[in-house]
Amino acid sequence: MDRTRPVHVPDHGPDHGGAPDPADDRGGAVMSRPVDRIRSVLACPSCRVPLDGAYACPACGLGGRRDGDRLLFGGFADAELREDPLNRLKDAVKRRLPWAYPLAVQVVSPVLLRRFVRPFLAGFDLDRDLVADLGAGTNRYDPRVLCVDGAAYPTVDLVGDLRALPLAGESLDGVISVAVLEHVPDPRAHVEEMWRLLRPGGRLLCYVPFMQPFHASPYDYQRFSRAGLAELFRGFEVLGVRVGAGPTSALVWVLQEWLALLLSFGSSRLYRLLTPLMWLLSPLKLVDLLLARHPEAAVSASGFVVEARKPLRASTQPQLGAAAVGPRAATERISSA
Repeated sequence: MDRTRPVHVPDHGPDHGGAPDPADDRGGAVMSRPVDRIRSVLACPSCRVPLDGAYACPACGLGGRRDGDRLLFGGFADAELREDPLNRLKDAVKRRLPWAYPLAVQVVSPVLLRRFVRPFLAGFDLDRDLVADLGAGTNRYDPRVLCVDGAAYPTVDLVGDLRALPLAGESLDGVISVAVLEHVPDPRAHVEEMWRLLRPGGRLLCYVPFMQPFHASPYDYQRFSRAGLAELFRGFEVLGVRVGAGPTSALVWVLQEWLALLLSFGSSRLYRLLTPLMWLLSPLKLVDLLLARHPEAAVSASGFVVEARKPLRASTQPQLGAAAVGPRAATERISSA
């Protein structure tokens, strides 16, 4: 989700019929495929110059290529996605049964996510507004949403580095990021890229874990408290930070790991064999249908979701994070509802 290996593309003429058709622009006819809708806003991920019809930068030669309905601008190497045993299994399922993976996660995962993505999308006219899911994996909430990831899963429209995407600044109306920032070593760089891509007034929705065991996909670096998440997005107008997954989800996941450790008697091999059996405890997460609504659920929540907006008068990109200068009221609008 966060690596890129751009390639130099020779100027051998336009691809798929030449330079972008003016009708592909946001003011023209609505394109059915997200990869076609972004043709007029493609830009070099390095120098930000608009790409030519062959998806190459006329200034530095950096570029990508089109493969069917997908644009490739680097991404993870296969070896990176298979370093962790559990991630190898997940990657195999994502590639062979992309339609089944999101359903399988809902069933066996110890985490019960509250509904927040679809209500967020309901606030956009997806026939006109361009919304991107950064780190989409195999999820596709709507066929009109641009799915972006570092891995070339079948459902992904744009493969590249989430810190430096081949899109022009202020080209997106909305951004979704679900369970991504814990897997990158530099979450601030990812948030700064969200800022660059969003139009003034554009909105983002981001879910991150708080109390969850280690889970590589393919890496795992950090967790975020409610206050820490508000601080990370401090340059934005933070509309709210709330519980995205409740305390029971946190407890069940830790319990599953604890039991697998206890019953494996020091054997890593036995631990890996026991871990899938622990998924039998996952239905306990349904208690969060009630407990996640508790006014103190944030104390031990499994994860938080933040909704924020880029200020309408935003002209330059602020230094986001701890040193940021943002709205003083941002952290005052935090709720655990």
